[in-house]
Amino acid sequence: MPGRRAARDDPLSMDRALETGVELIDDEHRGLFSLANALQDAIESDTCDDETIANAIYSLTEYVTQHFSDEEDLMHEMGYPILGPRRSLHEQLTGDTMRYMAAYFNGQQVAASELGPFLTTWLRTHIQHEDMRFATWLRQREEA
Repeated sequence: MPGRRAARDDPLSMDRALETGVELIDDEHRGLFSLANALQDAIESDTCDDETIANAIYSLTEYVTQHFSDEEDLMHEMGYPILGPRRSLHEQLTGDTMRYMAAYFNGQQVAASELGPFLTTWLRTHIQHEDMRFATWLRQREEA
């Protein structure tokens, strides 16, 4: 398929090293990477129209918001002691994502080409540090 990148070389893919072992979170992370790929593919396509790109941006932004809400609900339910700082990180990314979306809808085409890579870079870093910390805490809590 044109525009599709090989998974092993693709920063826009979820690999096993990013799996937390928390099914809900891992499933939603796969969804985020899939939507980021769909956006990038739409941007790189010669036949894609503005409406398709706008829909991909909107879907990705909505999914980011829903994922963070789901993640925070799980953390609250489990009694995660550093939920406050995590919520702040989520608010920061949500705000950044909304700024990209607003820029695109205000006619700044460059914003669309930056959103997918921005999100996946941020997401990979966030998973590797913050989500893995939560997963480790959750496993230790369940073992106690």
